[in-house]
Amino acid sequence: MSLHLRAKFMMVVSIVFGIYSLLWATAPFETINFPARLILDSADWPVDNLFSPLAKETKLLSAIGSGLLAAVAIFLGGIVAPAIREGNWPVIRTTIAAMVAWYVIDGVGSIASGVSSNIIFNSIYLSLVLIPLLGAKKSAEV
Repeated sequence: MSLHLRAKFMMVVSIVFGIYSLLWATAPFETINFPARLILDSADWPVDNLFSPLAKETKLLSAIGSGLLAAVAIFLGGIVAPAIREGNWPVIRTTIAAMVAWYVIDGVGSIASGVSSNIIFNSIYLSLVLIPLLGAKKSAEV
């Protein structure tokens, strides 16, 4: 896969993450938070609390998490995708390290909190980010 195609792939991933963050960000707003409830209930498989109101702490942590995910989406599209196109290996390597750190911390926390099914979703998200990063050349091959 060329660096140009890898950069385009990362841009699509950043858009998907951005949309996901906006849907998750509806959690604190009870009249419109169905998308967030679906996301949260799906992460804690099986889907069985879809119509239950969200706890205050869940709303707060969803606001924080969705904001951080939106920031990650912007970084992936605005910094990482251009870095891939340029073959900027320090940015690529740092992004891999950051995403693996997130995966390990989030995964261990998910297991500790009894929601190990969240690791399945995290594995999908990590794969989407790593696909364009792994194997990218240091040169500006297009």
